[in-house]
Amino acid sequence: MDNTNNNIDILIGKVISGNATTEEIAQLETWKGESPDNLNLYNKSLQVWKNSKSRISGEDFRNDKQKVDDAIKLDLTQKVRNIQRQSVLYKIAAVLAFPLALAISFYFFSSRDKSADQIQQICEIISPKGHISKCILPDGTEVWVNTGSTITYDAATFNQETREIKLSGEAYFDVVKNAEKPFVVKTTMASINVTGTSFNIKSYPESGIFETVLSEGSIEMILNSSAHQTVQLVPGERAIFDINKKGISIEEVDAEIFSAWRNGEILFKDATLNDLLKELERIYNIRFQLKDKQLGEFRFRGMFSYNNNLIDALEKIKRTSGIGYYIENKEVWLSKK
Repeated sequence: MDNTNNNIDILIGKVISGNATTEEIAQLETWKGESPDNLNLYNKSLQVWKNSKSRISGEDFRNDKQKVDDAIKLDLTQKVRNIQRQSVLYKIAAVLAFPLALAISFYFFSSRDKSADQIQQICEIISPKGHISKCILPDGTEVWVNTGSTITYDAATFNQETREIKLSGEAYFDVVKNAEKPFVVKTTMASINVTGTSFNIKSYPESGIFETVLSEGSIEMILNSSAHQTVQLVPGERAIFDINKKGISIEEVDAEIFSAWRNGEILFKDATLNDLLKELERIYNIRFQLKDKQLGEFRFRGMFSYNNNLIDALEKIKRTSGIGYYIENKEVWLSKK
């Protein structure tokens, strides 16, 4: 099926599901009037929509839930077998998928750390690709975990002398204030120490870049390098450490732009196409390729929503920049029209 037919299928789907704009409705009406075949295709699509299930039955939901449960149990069992040290492993999937909210499963495996004669309780919160997770820690701190990211902590020692979290990826923390028990977020490149504040951390291991943006309060950033360089931030500041450049840069920013993803939105004030594609690759788990590498420097300003599917995002890029696209072998190719 060629690209034109794909676009028509998408347009019909948006109209009959009630998600089309006034402009798209008018576009479909024009297309329907162009030939009897077009009108016939629309009527068949409408009939299929009317005959489809309007909701998920209780039986279907239970069957799907059982499949998810079985898959998670199998995955957890395999992971526990590979763990060298014995511990309690909590596996939590608390997914806030826009607009549907799901809370799926809670399992644990218990055993004893013989060297310390202490049971460890390792909690792990994971956000699958294209989803955002939110959890509340034992001290009341709220954490939003971005797509493709993970946080872990030992529930046996958390909130005793310190409140320590390990992060891989991106998360936003709204930390409950407690001066006697510092809150520490550790990543592969740097750590953040606070007592009570709100801030965003982005540290995907493969990127080689650590960044944090402070919304409220104050934070202390400490590099894991031998120098253990320390930086203090105030609200509205963004600190970036590039492992290749081996330096920290600090700039004033609109903190809301860097935490809008908590609401399923990506805001760009003045970003390049390369910056935008990195985020879309994380959300949709797909690779982008540029026919002309110079296209990567095209500047963008606007908002993208996690609610929208990949085609909606590509169409927005196309409308605002004139950059066309096609999908081949699970890759999206972009080129100037």
